[in-house]
Amino acid sequence: MRFFYEYLNFIENYNILLFGIILATFSNILLFTKNYEFKKFTIFLDYFSILIINYYFSPLIAFTLYFCFLHSIRHSITLMLELDKTDLNIGFRLFIKKALPLTVLIIVFCLIALYFLNNSYSFNSSILKIIFIGLASLTFPHILLEYFLEKNEK
Repeated sequence: MRFFYEYLNFIENYNILLFGIILATFSNILLFTKNYEFKKFTIFLDYFSILIINYYFSPLIAFTLYFCFLHSIRHSITLMLELDKTDLNIGFRLFIKKALPLTVLIIVFCLIALYFLNNSYSFNSSILKIIFIGLASLTFPHILLEYFLEKNEK
């Protein structure tokens, strides 16, 4: 454990993190300007949005914002296109019809958990616990699903 904290101090004292961010920024700019494609532009915007989110928010809130908005929106659009390859509007309606019941159920469970946690903890602490448990319960199955889908495609 001591080594871990010494390593963190080393990174902080020698500005290695700042150097890595600057290096990543230049590589993103280079990729963006070389043979311009829209896909590269979205990666470029994604990179800077991640930097901005992590600069202004704590790590847990930054990850929540990234996962729930940036990552999930991209994934949702991909799923909508898989539901109907010809019309995104039809895919959107099918996606909402399939996702809405589970989403409402999750919201109800989160509100119930918030009610019970709020009896023992402060409101902010209760929200953080729900976010952490929710992200953990979403992330692991999500990674497994992506792994199995990728494995079956090969």
